[in-house]
Amino acid sequence: MEKSVAGWKEYELEVMRDMADNCVVICSIENFDPMGVHTGDSITVAPIQTLSDVEYQAMRDDAFAVLRRVGVETGDRTCSSPSTPRTVNAWSSR
Repeated sequence: MEKSVAGWKEYELEVMRDMADNCVVICSIENFDPMGVHTGDSITVAPIQTLSDVEYQAMRDDAFAVLRRVGVETGDRTCSSPSTPRTVNAWSSR
């Protein structure tokens, strides 16, 4: 079953990992336009402005887990997260 993402927001974290498993957030980005508008065509704000610290830290921890899970040994990855008006949801990585 498909689910509509109309009205959802999109957040992105640019994260980096080294061989010693040190991870760092390079940049946090909030898309001003709703989901469905390509990031390159969207107005973006950096750093993220509308998440609580608890939500941001959870997204950061999830993004680091994505780096480890997909096997990024060194380098960076952009991780995107859709968010309903009430919750931050699962990550995608590109």
